[in-house]
Amino acid sequence: MHLLRIARPACSFLLLVTILTGQQPSGSNAPNSVEPKLPVINYDACPGRSRKVPHWKIERKAPIYSSWNVRRVVIGTANAGDEVTVISGVTVTIKPDRVSVTRPIPDLSLKPGETFLRYDTFGEGDANIWSHGVWHKDIDMSRTTEKDGSGCGNTECNSMVIENGTRERWVQVKTRAGATAWMLDWKSTHDSFLDSGNFANLCAG
Repeated sequence: MHLLRIARPACSFLLLVTILTGQQPSGSNAPNSVEPKLPVINYDACPGRSRKVPHWKIERKAPIYSSWNVRRVVIGTANAGDEVTVISGVTVTIKPDRVSVTRPIPDLSLKPGETFLRYDTFGEGDANIWSHGVWHKDIDMSRTTEKDGSGCGNTECNSMVIENGTRERWVQVKTRAGATAWMLDWKSTHDSFLDSGNFANLCAG
């Protein structure tokens, strides 16, 4: 398993500035024709900032980091069999998926030929999307066909992914030694997917 390399200091500062100015999906539905500034960061990703998950067992050896952002440094290693307490999660959308509409979607005022942007995706198949300058949270994507042909495959399909973006999911943990750190859960880069194998069922149910 190839893990993320630490960004070189020369480019870290510039990317950090971008991250700190990134937007999150808000509750506002006020139209804005300008696409959200990247990256878009969801600080309330599963399991949420107020729900701790104790005694989480690590399945595969993996590095632990000081932070999830580009200035992170490796501060240790979690070994298979170690137990940690999960504290929070963060999803970073570096580039959203682009989805083409193939049938009318009246609830979103979308017509065939138009596109929308998909950001966070959830275990139930829902996602946060941005279309016509408006954020839409927890939208059912069961009628969307993925770029690789998975997902919807019947006559009720109304959209198709035409470009996969790049997203990272990080999990904050507390080790048995008392250190608070971050671990990479997974990273999706265009058509490839890197899974740490350590938090597969964290967001199930």
